[in-house]
Amino acid sequence: MRILLFVFLSYFQITATFSKTMNVKDVLEAAKNNNLSIREAKEKINESNAQTGLAKSFLYPTVNWSLSGTRAKEALYTGSPKFDGDPYSTYSSDLKLTQNLYVKGSLAGISIIEQEKKINLAKLHLIERDLEQKVIETFYRFILYQGSLENLLKNHDILKKSLVTSNGRYQKGRGLLLDILQIKTQIALQIPQIEEAKNQITISGLELLKLMGSDSQSPLNINGKLKTLLLSEVKKILNFSNMYLPEYEVNQLQLNQLAYSKEMTLGKHYPLLRLVGDYFYNNYKKADLFADESNSWAIQLQLVIPLFSGLSSRDEYSILQSQESQLRFAREDLERSLNLKQISSMKNLESAETSLISYELALKMALDAQIEAGRMYKVSQIDLLQYLNVQQAVLQAKSSLDKLKYQSIIAYSDYFVASGIPLKGLIDLLVENK
Repeated sequence: MRILLFVFLSYFQITATFSKTMNVKDVLEAAKNNNLSIREAKEKINESNAQTGLAKSFLYPTVNWSLSGTRAKEALYTGSPKFDGDPYSTYSSDLKLTQNLYVKGSLAGISIIEQEKKINLAKLHLIERDLEQKVIETFYRFILYQGSLENLLKNHDILKKSLVTSNGRYQKGRGLLLDILQIKTQIALQIPQIEEAKNQITISGLELLKLMGSDSQSPLNINGKLKTLLLSEVKKILNFSNMYLPEYEVNQLQLNQLAYSKEMTLGKHYPLLRLVGDYFYNNYKKADLFADESNSWAIQLQLVIPLFSGLSSRDEYSILQSQESQLRFAREDLERSLNLKQISSMKNLESAETSLISYELALKMALDAQIEAGRMYKVSQIDLLQYLNVQQAVLQAKSSLDKLKYQSIIAYSDYFVASGIPLKGLIDLLVENK
Protein backbone atom coordinates (compact mmCIF):
# COMPACT_ATOMS: atom_id res chain seq x y z
CA MET A 1 0.00 0.00 0.00
CA ARG A 2 1.09 3.54 -0.63
CA ILE A 3 1.21 5.81 2.35
CA LEU A 4 1.66 9.57 2.50
CA LEU A 5 3.07 10.73 5.79
CA PHE A 6 3.03 14.26 7.15
CA VAL A 7 4.62 14.34 10.57
CA PHE A 8 3.94 17.36 12.75
CA LEU A 9 5.88 18.40 15.81
CA SER A 10 4.55 20.87 18.37
CA TYR A 11 6.61 23.74 16.99
CA PHE A 12 7.47 22.84 13.45
CA GLN A 13 6.86 20.34 10.70
CA ILE A 14 9.59 17.85 9.83
CA THR A 15 9.51 15.52 6.83
CA ALA A 16 11.94 13.90 4.44
CA THR A 17 13.97 15.26 1.59
CA PHE A 18 12.71 12.57 -0.76
CA SER A 19 9.57 13.13 -2.80
CA LYS A 20 9.58 9.81 -4.67
CA THR A 21 7.81 6.71 -3.38
CA MET A 22 10.25 4.79 -1.22
CA ASN A 23 10.32 1.13 -0.23
CA VAL A 24 12.55 -0.29 2.48
CA LYS A 25 15.49 -0.54 0.06
CA ASP A 26 15.23 3.15 -0.84
CA VAL A 27 15.03 4.15 2.82
CA LEU A 28 18.07 2.01 3.60
CA GLU A 29 20.08 3.52 0.74
CA ALA A 30 19.23 7.03 1.91
CA ALA A 31 20.13 6.11 5.49
CA LYS A 32 23.53 4.71 4.48
CA ASN A 33 24.30 7.82 2.43
CA ASN A 34 23.37 10.27 5.19
CA ASN A 35 23.87 8.44 8.50
CA LEU A 36 26.29 10.37 10.71
CA SER A 37 27.54 7.28 12.53
CA ILE A 38 28.63 5.75 9.21
CA ARG A 39 30.38 8.97 8.23
CA GLU A 40 32.15 9.05 11.58
CA ALA A 41 33.25 5.41 11.18
CA LYS A 42 34.68 6.17 7.72
CA GLU A 43 36.63 9.09 9.15
CA LYS A 44 38.05 6.72 11.77
CA ILE A 45 39.39 4.59 8.91
CA ASN A 46 40.95 7.69 7.30
CA GLU A 47 42.52 8.53 10.64
CA SER A 48 43.99 5.01 10.89
CA ASN A 49 45.50 5.37 7.40
CA ALA A 50 47.28 8.53 8.50
CA GLN A 51 48.46 6.92 11.74
CA THR A 52 50.03 4.05 9.76
CA GLY A 53 52.39 6.49 8.06
CA LEU A 54 53.10 8.15 11.39
CA ALA A 55 54.06 4.81 12.97
CA LYS A 56 56.38 3.95 10.07
CA SER A 57 58.22 7.25 10.43
CA PHE A 58 59.79 5.91 13.61
CA LEU A 59 61.82 3.44 11.52
CA TYR A 60 63.47 6.19 9.45
CA PRO A 61 66.49 8.22 10.58
CA THR A 62 66.09 11.69 12.02
CA VAL A 63 68.29 14.43 10.55
CA ASN A 64 68.73 17.84 12.18
CA TRP A 65 70.78 20.79 11.02
CA SER A 66 71.47 23.67 13.36
CA LEU A 67 73.26 26.95 12.62
CA SER A 68 74.40 29.33 15.31
CA GLY A 69 76.30 32.59 15.65
CA THR A 70 77.74 33.86 18.92
CA ARG A 71 79.21 37.25 19.84
CA ALA A 72 81.37 37.02 23.00
CA LYS A 73 84.15 38.69 25.02
CA GLU A 74 86.26 36.93 27.62
CA ALA A 75 87.46 38.56 30.81
CA LEU A 76 91.13 39.59 31.06
CA TYR A 77 91.61 38.14 34.55
CA THR A 78 91.42 34.59 33.16
CA GLY A 79 95.02 34.97 32.10
CA SER A 80 94.63 33.81 28.53
CA PRO A 81 91.50 35.36 27.06
CA LYS A 82 90.73 34.73 23.44
CA PHE A 83 91.70 37.58 21.12
CA ASP A 84 93.34 39.38 24.07
CA GLY A 85 89.96 40.06 25.62
CA ASP A 86 88.54 41.79 22.56
CA PRO A 87 85.01 40.92 21.41
CA TYR A 88 84.86 38.15 18.82
CA SER A 89 82.31 36.13 16.88
CA THR A 90 81.87 32.35 16.60
CA TYR A 91 79.93 30.62 13.84
CA SER A 92 78.95 26.94 13.81
CA SER A 93 77.03 24.45 11.73
CA ASP A 94 75.97 21.06 13.12
CA LEU A 95 74.40 18.29 11.01
CA LYS A 96 73.30 15.34 13.17
CA LEU A 97 71.79 12.03 12.07
CA THR A 98 70.25 9.48 14.44
CA GLN A 99 69.17 6.03 13.29
CA ASN A 100 67.62 3.42 15.55
CA LEU A 101 69.16 0.05 14.72
CA TYR A 102 67.28 -2.09 17.22
CA VAL A 103 64.23 -1.10 19.25
CA LYS A 104 62.21 -3.93 20.73
CA GLY A 105 58.56 -3.61 19.58
CA SER A 106 59.15 -0.98 16.89
CA LEU A 107 57.52 -3.12 14.20
CA ALA A 108 54.74 -4.01 16.64
CA GLY A 109 53.74 -0.34 16.69
CA ILE A 110 52.99 -0.50 12.96
CA SER A 111 51.06 -3.75 13.44
CA ILE A 112 48.95 -2.09 16.17
CA ILE A 113 47.87 0.61 13.73
CA GLU A 114 47.16 -1.97 11.02
CA GLN A 115 44.98 -3.88 13.46
CA GLU A 116 43.25 -0.63 14.44
CA LYS A 117 42.46 0.01 10.78
CA LYS A 118 40.90 -3.45 10.49
CA ILE A 119 38.97 -2.90 13.73
CA ASN A 120 37.56 0.38 12.42
CA LEU A 121 36.55 -1.32 9.17
CA ALA A 122 34.80 -4.11 11.10
CA LYS A 123 33.06 -1.49 13.25
CA LEU A 124 31.87 0.22 10.07
CA HIS A 125 30.34 -3.08 8.92
CA LEU A 126 28.76 -3.47 12.36
CA ILE A 127 27.22 0.01 12.19
CA GLU A 128 25.91 -0.64 8.67
CA ARG A 129 24.38 -3.96 9.70
CA ASP A 130 22.76 -2.46 12.82
CA LEU A 131 21.46 0.38 10.68
CA GLU A 132 19.90 -2.12 8.26
CA GLN A 133 18.20 -3.89 11.14
CA LYS A 134 16.99 -0.61 12.63
CA VAL A 135 15.58 0.51 9.27
CA ILE A 136 13.71 -2.81 8.89
CA GLU A 137 12.29 -2.53 12.40
CA THR A 138 11.24 1.13 12.07
CA PHE A 139 9.95 0.88 8.49
CA TYR A 140 7.64 -2.05 9.19
CA ARG A 141 6.57 -0.66 12.56
CA PHE A 142 5.36 2.37 10.65
CA ILE A 143 3.53 0.08 8.21
CA LEU A 144 2.03 -1.85 11.16
CA TYR A 145 0.57 1.21 12.85
CA GLN A 146 -0.54 2.75 9.55
CA GLY A 147 -2.55 -0.39 8.86
CA SER A 148 -3.86 -0.37 12.41
CA LEU A 149 -4.96 3.26 12.02
CA GLU A 150 -6.73 2.57 8.72
CA ASN A 151 -8.49 -0.41 10.29
CA LEU A 152 -9.54 1.60 13.34
CA LEU A 153 -10.84 4.47 11.22
CA LYS A 154 -12.91 2.09 9.07
CA ASN A 155 -14.46 0.52 12.14
CA HIS A 156 -14.95 3.93 13.69
CA ASP A 157 -16.88 5.00 10.61
CA ILE A 158 -19.01 1.82 10.78
CA LEU A 159 -19.80 2.51 14.43
CA LYS A 160 -20.86 6.10 13.68
CA LYS A 161 -23.16 4.89 10.92
CA SER A 162 -24.55 2.29 13.28
CA LEU A 163 -25.14 5.03 15.84
CA VAL A 164 -27.16 7.03 13.32
CA THR A 165 -29.20 3.93 12.48
CA SER A 166 -29.78 3.08 16.14
CA ASN A 167 -30.84 6.64 16.94
CA GLY A 168 -33.36 6.52 14.10
CA ARG A 169 -34.78 3.22 15.34
CA TYR A 170 -34.94 4.52 18.89
CA GLN A 171 -36.80 7.67 17.79
CA LYS A 172 -39.33 5.47 15.99
CA GLY A 173 -39.71 3.22 19.01
CA ARG A 174 -38.13 0.24 17.28
CA GLY A 175 -34.78 0.36 19.06
CA LEU A 176 -33.36 0.34 22.55
CA LEU A 177 -31.45 3.03 24.43
CA LEU A 178 -29.04 0.28 25.50
CA ASP A 179 -27.99 -0.18 21.85
CA ILE A 180 -27.13 3.52 21.57
CA LEU A 181 -25.13 3.49 24.79
CA GLN A 182 -23.20 0.39 23.69
CA ILE A 183 -22.22 2.02 20.39
CA LYS A 184 -21.15 5.22 22.13
CA THR A 185 -19.07 3.12 24.50
CA GLN A 186 -17.36 1.40 21.56
CA ILE A 187 -16.69 4.77 19.90
CA ALA A 188 -15.26 6.19 23.13
CA LEU A 189 -12.97 3.18 23.53
CA GLN A 190 -11.68 3.51 19.98
CA ILE A 191 -10.69 7.18 20.28
CA PRO A 192 -7.57 6.56 22.46
CA GLN A 193 -6.66 3.60 20.23
CA ILE A 194 -6.78 5.88 17.20
CA GLU A 195 -4.68 8.52 18.95
CA GLU A 196 -2.14 5.90 20.02
CA ALA A 197 -1.84 4.64 16.44
CA LYS A 198 -1.33 8.22 15.21
CA ASN A 199 1.34 8.82 17.84
CA GLN A 200 3.17 5.64 16.90
CA ILE A 201 3.06 6.59 13.22
CA THR A 202 4.52 10.00 14.08
CA ILE A 203 7.26 8.46 16.21
CA SER A 204 8.13 5.85 13.58
CA GLY A 205 8.12 8.51 10.87
CA LEU A 206 10.46 10.74 12.84
CA GLU A 207 12.78 7.81 13.45
CA LEU A 208 12.85 7.09 9.71
CA LEU A 209 13.66 10.73 9.01
CA LYS A 210 16.45 10.66 11.58
CA LEU A 211 17.87 7.45 10.12
CA MET A 212 17.87 9.05 6.67
CA GLY A 213 19.49 12.22 7.99
CA SER A 214 16.67 14.43 6.72
CA ASP A 215 15.48 17.74 8.17
CA SER A 216 13.59 19.35 5.27
CA GLN A 217 9.89 20.07 4.74
CA SER A 218 9.04 17.82 1.79
CA PRO A 219 6.65 14.82 2.05
CA LEU A 220 7.74 11.25 2.66
CA ASN A 221 6.03 8.62 0.53
CA ILE A 222 6.32 5.09 1.92
CA ASN A 223 5.44 2.03 -0.13
CA GLY A 224 5.39 -1.32 1.64
CA LYS A 225 3.31 -4.01 3.26
CA LEU A 226 3.59 -6.60 5.99
CA LYS A 227 4.28 -9.88 4.23
CA THR A 228 3.68 -13.39 5.49
CA LEU A 229 7.13 -14.98 5.43
CA LEU A 230 7.06 -18.75 5.72
CA LEU A 231 10.10 -20.46 7.19
CA SER A 232 10.26 -22.92 4.31
CA GLU A 233 10.65 -20.01 1.85
CA VAL A 234 13.25 -18.20 3.93
CA LYS A 235 15.38 -21.31 4.39
CA LYS A 236 15.86 -21.42 0.61
CA ILE A 237 17.88 -18.20 0.68
CA LEU A 238 19.96 -18.98 3.78
CA ASN A 239 23.63 -19.17 2.80
CA PHE A 240 25.85 -19.92 5.76
CA SER A 241 28.98 -19.85 3.58
CA ASN A 242 28.79 -16.03 3.66
CA MET A 243 28.54 -15.84 7.44
CA TYR A 244 30.12 -12.70 8.86
CA LEU A 245 29.84 -11.46 12.43
CA PRO A 246 31.56 -8.05 12.66
CA GLU A 247 31.34 -7.93 16.47
CA TYR A 248 33.15 -11.27 16.63
CA GLU A 249 35.82 -10.02 14.24
CA VAL A 250 36.28 -6.85 16.30
CA ASN A 251 36.94 -8.95 19.39
CA GLN A 252 39.47 -11.17 17.57
CA LEU A 253 41.27 -8.15 16.11
CA GLN A 254 41.41 -6.52 19.53
CA LEU A 255 43.08 -9.67 20.89
CA ASN A 256 45.62 -9.54 18.05
CA GLN A 257 46.21 -5.85 18.69
CA LEU A 258 46.74 -6.49 22.39
CA ALA A 259 49.48 -9.02 21.60
CA TYR A 260 51.33 -6.36 19.59
CA SER A 261 50.70 -3.79 22.34
CA LYS A 262 52.26 -6.16 24.84
CA GLU A 263 55.38 -6.44 22.68
CA MET A 264 55.67 -2.67 22.20
CA THR A 265 54.90 -1.74 25.82
CA LEU A 266 57.37 -4.18 27.31
CA GLY A 267 59.94 -3.40 24.58
CA LYS A 268 61.08 -0.24 26.34
CA HIS A 269 62.60 -2.42 29.06
CA TYR A 270 64.93 -4.08 26.51
CA PRO A 271 68.28 -2.73 25.29
CA LEU A 272 68.23 -0.03 22.61
CA LEU A 273 70.85 0.24 19.87
CA ARG A 274 71.21 3.38 17.79
CA LEU A 275 73.71 5.00 15.43
CA VAL A 276 74.52 8.70 15.80
CA GLY A 277 76.48 10.67 13.21
CA ASP A 278 77.61 14.29 13.70
CA TYR A 279 79.18 16.57 11.07
CA PHE A 280 80.28 19.87 12.62
CA TYR A 281 81.67 23.17 11.30
CA ASN A 282 83.09 25.87 13.55
CA ASN A 283 84.98 29.07 12.76
CA TYR A 284 85.49 32.58 13.98
CA LYS A 285 84.99 34.02 10.48
CA LYS A 286 81.66 33.72 8.77
CA ALA A 287 83.33 33.51 5.36
CA ASP A 288 85.44 30.55 6.46
CA LEU A 289 82.67 28.64 8.22
CA PHE A 290 82.48 25.88 5.61
CA ALA A 291 86.20 25.74 4.86
CA ASP A 292 87.82 22.31 5.01
CA GLU A 293 89.88 23.18 8.07
CA SER A 294 86.70 24.16 9.97
CA ASN A 295 84.92 20.81 9.89
CA SER A 296 84.89 17.88 12.26
CA TRP A 297 82.83 14.71 12.37
CA ALA A 298 82.02 11.78 14.63
CA ILE A 299 80.16 8.48 14.33
CA GLN A 300 78.87 6.92 17.51
CA LEU A 301 77.22 3.58 18.22
CA GLN A 302 75.03 3.82 21.32
CA LEU A 303 73.76 0.90 23.35
CA VAL A 304 71.26 1.85 26.02
CA ILE A 305 70.49 -0.83 28.61
CA PRO A 306 67.63 -0.13 31.06
CA LEU A 307 68.67 -1.37 34.49
CA PHE A 308 65.86 -0.35 36.81
CA SER A 309 62.48 1.31 36.17
CA GLY A 310 60.78 0.99 39.53
CA LEU A 311 59.36 -2.48 38.73
CA SER A 312 57.02 -0.84 36.22
CA SER A 313 57.45 -3.74 33.77
CA ARG A 314 55.81 -6.11 36.23
CA ASP A 315 52.76 -3.86 36.67
CA GLU A 316 52.50 -3.19 32.94
CA TYR A 317 52.55 -6.93 32.26
CA SER A 318 49.77 -7.48 34.82
CA ILE A 319 47.66 -4.75 33.21
CA LEU A 320 48.07 -6.28 29.75
CA GLN A 321 47.21 -9.76 31.04
CA SER A 322 44.07 -8.37 32.69
CA GLN A 323 43.04 -6.66 29.44
CA GLU A 324 43.51 -9.91 27.54
CA SER A 325 41.33 -11.77 30.08
CA GLN A 326 38.62 -9.12 29.72
CA LEU A 327 38.60 -9.52 25.94
CA ARG A 328 38.40 -13.31 26.21
CA PHE A 329 35.53 -13.08 28.71
CA ALA A 330 33.76 -10.64 26.36
CA ARG A 331 34.31 -13.07 23.48
CA GLU A 332 32.80 -15.95 25.43
CA ASP A 333 29.83 -13.83 26.47
CA LEU A 334 29.35 -12.70 22.86
CA GLU A 335 29.33 -16.30 21.63
CA ARG A 336 26.74 -17.27 24.22
CA SER A 337 24.55 -14.24 23.46
CA LEU A 338 24.62 -14.83 19.71
CA ASN A 339 23.91 -18.53 20.17
CA LEU A 340 20.96 -17.77 22.46
CA LYS A 341 19.62 -15.14 20.08
CA GLN A 342 19.91 -17.51 17.14
CA ILE A 343 18.11 -20.36 18.92
CA SER A 344 15.36 -18.21 20.45
CA SER A 345 14.61 -16.39 17.19
CA MET A 346 14.42 -19.69 15.30
CA LYS A 347 12.06 -21.14 17.92
CA ASN A 348 9.88 -18.04 17.65
CA LEU A 349 9.81 -18.41 13.88
CA GLU A 350 8.88 -22.07 14.03
CA SER A 351 5.92 -21.35 16.32
CA ALA A 352 4.97 -18.20 14.40
CA GLU A 353 4.58 -20.04 11.10
CA THR A 354 1.69 -22.16 12.38
CA SER A 355 0.16 -19.11 14.04
CA LEU A 356 0.39 -17.06 10.84
CA ILE A 357 -1.53 -19.65 8.86
CA SER A 358 -4.17 -19.90 11.59
CA TYR A 359 -4.53 -16.12 11.93
CA GLU A 360 -4.90 -15.66 8.16
CA LEU A 361 -7.65 -18.28 8.14
CA ALA A 362 -9.28 -16.59 11.16
CA LEU A 363 -9.24 -13.22 9.39
CA LYS A 364 -10.80 -14.71 6.25
CA MET A 365 -13.60 -16.25 8.29
CA ALA A 366 -14.07 -13.01 10.26
CA LEU A 367 -14.43 -11.01 7.04
CA ASP A 368 -16.96 -13.51 5.70
CA ALA A 369 -18.81 -13.29 9.01
CA GLN A 370 -18.82 -9.50 8.82
CA ILE A 371 -20.46 -9.55 5.38
CA GLU A 372 -23.05 -12.04 6.55
CA ALA A 373 -23.67 -10.12 9.78
CA GLY A 374 -24.21 -6.90 7.84
CA ARG A 375 -26.82 -8.59 5.67
CA MET A 376 -28.58 -10.18 8.66
CA TYR A 377 -28.54 -6.92 10.67
CA LYS A 378 -30.24 -5.01 7.85
CA VAL A 379 -33.15 -7.45 7.91
CA SER A 380 -33.19 -7.55 11.73
CA GLN A 381 -32.18 -11.21 11.94
CA ILE A 382 -29.51 -10.34 14.56
CA ASP A 383 -29.38 -7.61 17.18
CA LEU A 384 -26.88 -4.77 17.36
CA LEU A 385 -24.75 -6.38 20.03
CA GLN A 386 -24.14 -9.40 17.82
CA TYR A 387 -23.30 -7.14 14.91
CA LEU A 388 -20.77 -5.17 17.01
CA ASN A 389 -19.20 -8.38 18.24
CA VAL A 390 -18.64 -9.52 14.66
CA GLN A 391 -17.02 -6.19 13.75
CA GLN A 392 -14.86 -6.36 16.83
CA ALA A 393 -13.73 -9.86 15.84
CA VAL A 394 -12.65 -8.56 12.42
CA LEU A 395 -10.70 -5.74 14.02
CA GLN A 396 -9.05 -8.11 16.46
CA ALA A 397 -8.22 -10.70 13.78
CA LYS A 398 -6.60 -8.18 11.44
CA SER A 399 -4.75 -6.43 14.24
CA SER A 400 -3.45 -9.74 15.62
CA LEU A 401 -2.36 -10.92 12.16
CA ASP A 402 -0.51 -7.68 11.42
CA LYS A 403 1.28 -7.79 14.78
CA LEU A 404 2.28 -11.40 14.20
CA LYS A 405 3.60 -10.54 10.73
CA TYR A 406 5.63 -7.69 12.20
CA GLN A 407 6.98 -9.88 15.01
CA SER A 408 7.87 -12.51 12.44
CA ILE A 409 9.84 -9.98 10.37
CA ILE A 410 11.73 -8.82 13.48
CA ALA A 411 12.44 -12.45 14.47
CA TYR A 412 13.83 -13.16 10.99
CA SER A 413 15.97 -10.05 11.25
CA ASP A 414 17.32 -11.21 14.64
CA TYR A 415 18.04 -14.67 13.28
CA PHE A 416 19.92 -13.33 10.25
CA VAL A 417 22.01 -11.04 12.45
CA ALA A 418 22.78 -13.71 15.08
CA SER A 419 23.74 -16.18 12.32
CA GLY A 420 25.98 -13.71 10.50
CA ILE A 421 23.87 -13.89 7.33
CA PRO A 422 23.58 -10.62 5.34
CA LEU A 423 20.20 -8.94 5.72
CA LYS A 424 20.07 -8.23 1.99
CA GLY A 425 18.39 -11.59 1.33
CA LEU A 426 15.65 -10.86 3.86
CA ILE A 427 15.12 -7.37 2.44
CA ASP A 428 14.80 -8.79 -1.08
CA LEU A 429 12.09 -11.18 0.18
CA LEU A 430 10.21 -8.35 1.85
CA VAL A 431 10.08 -6.13 -1.23
CA GLU A 432 9.55 -8.69 -3.98
CA ASN A 433 6.03 -8.79 -5.41
CA LYS A 434 4.35 -12.18 -5.15
